[in-house]
Amino acid sequence: MATYFSCILAVVVLTFSGAAAAETTEYLITGNKPGLLHVLDMKQQKVVRSHRIPDAGRTVYSLTPSPDGQVVYALTNRMKSISGINVDTGEQVFRADFNEGDIRRQAFFAMDISRDGREIYVYQMSTRVLLSEYQQLPTRVAVYDTSAGLNAEPVRTFEAPRRIHMLMKSTDDNWLYAMGFDIYKMDPITGEIVETLPLRNWTLKNRSLPDVLDFWPLWDQTDIFSTPVYSVRTDKAADDPSAYKTGLLTLDLKTGAYEINDFEDTSVLIFSTVVSPTKKHAFGTYTQLTKVDLETNTLAKRVDQDHTYYAVNVSADGSEVYVGGAACDIATYETENLTKTGQINLPDACGDQSTATLRMIRREALD
Repeated sequence: MATYFSCILAVVVLTFSGAAAAETTEYLITGNKPGLLHVLDMKQQKVVRSHRIPDAGRTVYSLTPSPDGQVVYALTNRMKSISGINVDTGEQVFRADFNEGDIRRQAFFAMDISRDGREIYVYQMSTRVLLSEYQQLPTRVAVYDTSAGLNAEPVRTFEAPRRIHMLMKSTDDNWLYAMGFDIYKMDPITGEIVETLPLRNWTLKNRSLPDVLDFWPLWDQTDIFSTPVYSVRTDKAADDPSAYKTGLLTLDLKTGAYEINDFEDTSVLIFSTVVSPTKKHAFGTYTQLTKVDLETNTLAKRVDQDHTYYAVNVSADGSEVYVGGAACDIATYETENLTKTGQINLPDACGDQSTATLRMIRREALD
């Protein structure tokens, strides 16, 4: 009997200790000039880690966390390097510098990590610097092994279309989506384009070419990329406000579903958007915070913000939306009525966040 109860007690202890070990905390990651990386606890509304990125050239652009939330990869050094920073210690554990001999290589925001965390993909523009001329080389995607340490070299490269500003891995790791004039579905091993999702080359009747400005990877909570799209109805007079349309593009990185839906006559600018985990709403930011009803494709609500913000993200439960970028704070709003509930100011060394990404991670508590 004693043995029986001992076994039951052991099972109970293991169950509860396992549950405790499985508990995770949600953090927001951002960066700012002059080359700092910050980790914020959004429930406690405070900065819990700040790390300086070595040889950052004072700049932090795209941020890509590892799937386990242990490392954040920063596109830095004026987009000429990737630095991988251990979230806990601030140690640089990965470094890829793009320049190679007489070849100057520059990224342009587009970077993503494989779903197993083993590879980093980055879009690069390359120029050979000769004595009397610059020789433009083909644009490409370079793939790095995340375990390569501080002198990482590409394990493979493949040519890619020009003007790419977003790279996105599918959830099954089988495809790499590259967003430029159109969105290209590529084989991540060979670079073969297997499908082109039309954007600039859409075929909407009586519609201008679309206008898109987006280089913020903001699909952490849903695996759905979204971005505002602006266009003009050419069958309406130029002075007719209803001729100008704002739509939302969505690309589901799990299913490949691709849609563009108008939701309002253009009245404000929106820089970036994020889809709520509820899948019922999307949120966008610039000078106002915008809420879009995805079931009816209509504007649900809009409020003024204290100042301009470039990037937006959302909590895992969909109850809070976060805006950042541009200046030196992250503001929190509840998602029902867009009431502001908090503001976290980054440390005094902050120059500004500029176009740094807001990324969300879940992992064991840092405190």
